[in-house]
Amino acid sequence: MEFKLTENGGQFFGELTGRLDTASSQAIMSQLQSELGNYAEKEIVIECGGLEYISSSGIRLLLLIRKTAGKVVLKDMRPEILQILKV
Repeated sequence: MEFKLTENGGQFFGELTGRLDTASSQAIMSQLQSELGNYAEKEIVIECGGLEYISSSGIRLLLLIRKTAGKVVLKDMRPEILQILKV
């Protein structure tokens, strides 16, 4: 899994595909840690249509991004992933 944020008009866009598990979450966190300050008070839209699995580490990553950003929008979430987030 790879996650990269791109900017368009003050809004950031990213995409999650595959498995967001402990290993991939740690890799993404390492990648984003030095950049998270750039997203403070910004809107981040994350396309999740290709996300097949999310672990507690993946949820923790999303929460950290949400804590840093002004607003996070998760789009096209699969019903089974959405159910995990609701729990």
